[in-house]
Amino acid sequence: MITIDDFAKIEMTVGQVVEAIDQPGSEKLIRLRVNFGEETRTIFTAVRPYGYKAKYFLNKKFVFVTNLEPKRIMGEESQGMITAAEGSSGKPVFLVPASKRVEVGARVR
Repeated sequence: MITIDDFAKIEMTVGQVVEAIDQPGSEKLIRLRVNFGEETRTIFTAVRPYGYKAKYFLNKKFVFVTNLEPKRIMGEESQGMITAAEGSSGKPVFLVPASKRVEVGARVR
């Protein structure tokens, strides 16, 4: 169990993927460039084994955790994490804003 104060520390932000490529040298990773309004970040996701293609992410909005400590992956810094729920088959189902009116950079509360 965590407290509401612990939960409040997690920054979840709506971002739009402006670039998505299969990471060279990896069979799992997709490298995303994500626009958060005031900045663009690189975020890796290891979902190719689930059948996701890089083009699936392009120009779509998703919810990201944006205050994780950066992690070096294949010589680059991953600066966040895309959020997903586990689908019935175990395949990740990515969290997206339900309304198209949600702006890039909006905080999820």
